[in-house]
Amino acid sequence: MIKRLEFKKIITSPIVLGLFLLFLMYNLFLIYDKTPMKEDMNLLQPIIKENGTLMDADGRSGLQSSYEKELATWNKLAQTKTGDTYEAATDFYKPEHFHSLMEAKTYTDKELQAISTLALKETYFHTIDGIESQYNQLNMIKSAEEQIRVFGLGEGVAETVRTQYTQLDTRVKELITNKEHLHLFFHGKIYATHSFLFKTLFQSIIFQAMILIVLFTAFLVNYEFEQKTSLVAYSTKRGRHLVWDKLVVALLSSLVATFTLLGTTLLVYFLVFDYSGLWNVPISTGFLIELNEIPFISWWNFTFLEYLLLSCALLMICQVIFALLTFCLSMWIRNSYIVFTIFGVIFGAGVLLPGYIPKDNLLILYTHFSPFVLVMNVKKWWMESGAFTSFKHYEVITVSAWLIALLLIAWFSISRFTRENL
Repeated sequence: MIKRLEFKKIITSPIVLGLFLLFLMYNLFLIYDKTPMKEDMNLLQPIIKENGTLMDADGRSGLQSSYEKELATWNKLAQTKTGDTYEAATDFYKPEHFHSLMEAKTYTDKELQAISTLALKETYFHTIDGIESQYNQLNMIKSAEEQIRVFGLGEGVAETVRTQYTQLDTRVKELITNKEHLHLFFHGKIYATHSFLFKTLFQSIIFQAMILIVLFTAFLVNYEFEQKTSLVAYSTKRGRHLVWDKLVVALLSSLVATFTLLGTTLLVYFLVFDYSGLWNVPISTGFLIELNEIPFISWWNFTFLEYLLLSCALLMICQVIFALLTFCLSMWIRNSYIVFTIFGVIFGAGVLLPGYIPKDNLLILYTHFSPFVLVMNVKKWWMESGAFTSFKHYEVITVSAWLIALLLIAWFSISRFTRENL
């Protein structure tokens, strides 16, 4: 009964509900803004149905054969219409004659769809050789040395970085052996879907959920003090244990709010963009590489679906950590606005602190094991992510350590409160 009443305080708060709807609308707008890519992205599905996703020797041969047949068919059509033939499908889009063909409406919509699919197939086919070449030349030891030089790391820190990148080098060899990099996926340099999904959307959700959680957790814990009813509510022995109910409600509400925001956003995203046939593609595929030319190298052979689910779980755990941190602050500071401000200061300090640590001090690595740094680099979770955070179990160590520490602090804060003179 008490927990239900505490939960009711949250869901009836106009600020919490208003912000939740505002955040959700913003996320849907972000997806809507990307919908022009939808039709082009869907052109990949016929290619996958025909040839599969693995572009090894057999897959590549099948893709090439299909491409050459379709190009020959297209050239026959083009000859009958304009007398032209094309060495490559992309030649059709050269501006010197493409605009005139469009103005004259020489080709039907169905024929234009066919050449678009053929041009995309051509792009994927020519990308494969570049991916193989890039991955065969990957040298993680050399990459480590380059980062050590760029950041000016001291010997102790540098040695730790070298150790991690030696493990990554082994992982790259395994990745190549497994042919994880040769699976078709939405072309990263064209669509950048990984950055949009795991950086733009996920990071937006992280900050949105965090704002909601800090607001309603501080509001819930300090409700009696701010309403001047604390002497009545906490005057009995059971009353002092009310904070346990508040903690449970705050944590459960954090999970519910995050799950609803995340689930609704992802549901709309995957209804708009068709990922059928791609759920089991390795997340380390070379086709995900974006304009910065940096491969996505996961520590384990995750499929896209596994990576997505793990990232969702990690996101929710991070929100539990933020709820616990807010609860601990609220147990010592009896003002919701001040708690919100201090939380923001702690978050900012957690992000900025590593930049002030000397580069020859191992502390610079330890300060990166914080949820504040973790949530700033969402799209590289479970992956090689730079000199300071490329540890195989970085995410697990970070959230586990902070969860244990904050649970202990919360228990201590509650124990102190039960004996405190109000």
